[in-house]
Amino acid sequence: MTRAIKTVSAAVALVLLAAMAPASRADNTQGITATTIKIGNLGPFSGESAVFNPLNYGPEAYLRYVNDHGGVNGRKFETVFADDACNEAKGIAAAKKLIYEDKVFMIIGHPCSGVAMAIKPMLDKEGVPWVGLSANPKITNPVTPSMFHVGYTGIASGEAMATFAMSQPGVKKIALVQHSNDWAHGYCEPATALIKKNGGEIVLDAALERGSTDATAQALQVKASGAQAVMGCLYQPELVVLLRDLSKFGVKVPVLGALGADFEQTVAQVADPDAVKQIFFQPYQFKAPLGQGPLKDFHDMFLKYLTKDELPKSGEPTNFYYFGVPAAIVTVEAIRRAGPDLTREKWIAAMESFKDWDTGVFADKENISHDNHDGVHLMYAVGLSAEGKETVYKSWGTPAE
Repeated sequence: MTRAIKTVSAAVALVLLAAMAPASRADNTQGITATTIKIGNLGPFSGESAVFNPLNYGPEAYLRYVNDHGGVNGRKFETVFADDACNEAKGIAAAKKLIYEDKVFMIIGHPCSGVAMAIKPMLDKEGVPWVGLSANPKITNPVTPSMFHVGYTGIASGEAMATFAMSQPGVKKIALVQHSNDWAHGYCEPATALIKKNGGEIVLDAALERGSTDATAQALQVKASGAQAVMGCLYQPELVVLLRDLSKFGVKVPVLGALGADFEQTVAQVADPDAVKQIFFQPYQFKAPLGQGPLKDFHDMFLKYLTKDELPKSGEPTNFYYFGVPAAIVTVEAIRRAGPDLTREKWIAAMESFKDWDTGVFADKENISHDNHDGVHLMYAVGLSAEGKETVYKSWGTPAE
């Protein structure tokens, strides 16, 4: 098993904890008993954004694994799932219920940036820990004491998109096609900054809104702009539409997608090899191909600890399961470091102690401090080779080892 899995040991230590906090404020020992830790798992379990809920199930698989191996510091995890449907109003209501009624110790998973920003003031006021996978860097920049990004933010992903595009010799003219929301801006703004810093030019900034089923106008704009690459800061359904329409109008330039899409699902849904092969690429977060090498143990974990309804309807666990699992790996390690007399303050201090710590999943190592709550930055890229094989790249034309 990977080091991240091996480090979870059951050092039995039962303690008596302070009484629960009054409903007006979440106490720093709320959600903890002598034998349990109650975790809120907040995410889109309904609606069109339910495609992202593997980001919630990945962490849950790991917590079940930890429970099956004795827990941590004498405690096992109890999970309370809450649906935000990636809707701010629903998310606020769901977070209130988790904090004030279910009385969770912390919230984990959580892929929806809009909801994260909406509940951020509440989490900050109450000191409720949050370990999320939302892309918007504004969630943790400037630092909010109880909130941590252990996955990649839009800054890292946007810069990775731009870096890979410009690693192709001669590429300087870049087009942006993006949603008009904070999530998309969280990718395209850092990509733009890096492009300009390295002598590139933004020749087009086109909007493609959520729910769009036609990207003819955007494809023709890209074609007319003379762009040599496209930054597609789009969710999966609209990215699929863009890739199809770019191909339809003969636009054969690299398209860098953001992490609002699953690579394999996007390729399958485009359903045209000529529209994606050596054209569609994404930032790649992992140290190995999915389910292979050091990721094989996590593949097996998902299959063992997730239910049929929590796994894909067909095929193997997808990118989002792996992207989600480090949220739990780091959370559990911080709980272990905090010791048996667990409080939120001790957990936060433990989170801020990570230095060059390997999750066993991500390409980069976790580095978190009092002044930096974004743990990882280094990424690769993934695309289809000229032979149509899914390949991880360090830069254009250079596969990762």
